[in-house]
Amino acid sequence: MKILNKLFELLNQGVKEEVFPGAVAGVYYQQRRYIVGAGYKALTPYTEPIEEGTIFDLASLTKPLALVFSFLDFLAQNPKTIDLFSPVKTYLDLKGPLSEVPVYRFFNHTSGLKAWYPFYQEILELKPQNPLEYILKKIEELPLEYQPGEKSLYSDLGYFLLTYLLENLSGKPLEEFFEQAKKRLFFGKRSFLGFNPIKKGIDQEEIAPTSVCPWKKKLLRGAVEDENTRALGGVSGVAGLFGNIYGVLDTLEFFLDAYQKGKDLFSDFLKTFITYREKNAEYTLGFMLPNPKERNLLSHQVSFNTLRHTGFTGTSFLVDFDQGIIIVLLSNRVHPTRDNLKIRDFRLYFHQEVIKALN
Repeated sequence: MKILNKLFELLNQGVKEEVFPGAVAGVYYQQRRYIVGAGYKALTPYTEPIEEGTIFDLASLTKPLALVFSFLDFLAQNPKTIDLFSPVKTYLDLKGPLSEVPVYRFFNHTSGLKAWYPFYQEILELKPQNPLEYILKKIEELPLEYQPGEKSLYSDLGYFLLTYLLENLSGKPLEEFFEQAKKRLFFGKRSFLGFNPIKKGIDQEEIAPTSVCPWKKKLLRGAVEDENTRALGGVSGVAGLFGNIYGVLDTLEFFLDAYQKGKDLFSDFLKTFITYREKNAEYTLGFMLPNPKERNLLSHQVSFNTLRHTGFTGTSFLVDFDQGIIIVLLSNRVHPTRDNLKIRDFRLYFHQEVIKALN
């Protein structure tokens, strides 16, 4: 009960301080789940109370939960098809400096690529037949921002390239491959994790809205917040995944179990993605390392293999793979406007307080 009370207290604090309209939090520890919701899933055009099963736009949690998961499934099935330490030109017809970058550097954001580019503007104007291929060619044309391996720079561009790479290697669209990979998981009846939820028959009222679309001038609800992914039809390895607390916990618990107990190829590759480190890098392969402030505050309470990821819409998770702790926070802090950035400080405080309660 202590952890449930702490979660409820923290979420209500977040609502009161207008960090987000509402949120759902989930914790997994010592084989037990703790789930709490508080606040509202919508403030406009009228208020709607949040529910534990509310579905959120997971934003960049798509990277580890969909793209990395799908890549791990592909590697487990085809272990000799790709060497992550080979230049990307081995697998894609690319030229110039980008072609020499090893595949793994796109996973840990050390590829030299810039952080972001408004591909959607050109896609909406030019209407290319294959928008993802258009993005790949545009990435190839853009100059590298820094020498690969010199530093970490969080880059959506690298994950668009990885999306194209996986589709090219597997011969399947990302969404189709992801749905196939999900068969590894045991999803509970209340779980949801997928792209384009409206097309999958999900009622719009089950989904937390985000902000107003800048080009359609309508509130987004069930359509991805990320403009570049929306221009791709709602599916990419960058963003587009929607899920509720049950679906996210199902996936992270699967990762945790595979890391701690798994003895198959999937588990072996997952351990590589989790434990791979480079000097001064801020990421493993597909996951964020705690930032310096987090490391300072949590250093004596979490293990070395504690990883996290955040999403622009107000979503995040933190997993201590050695101690078996999972902490998930799902919110729509961008509703009704993206301008609210209070989540940045709240996330750290939330993780710190939850871990303190567990200890």
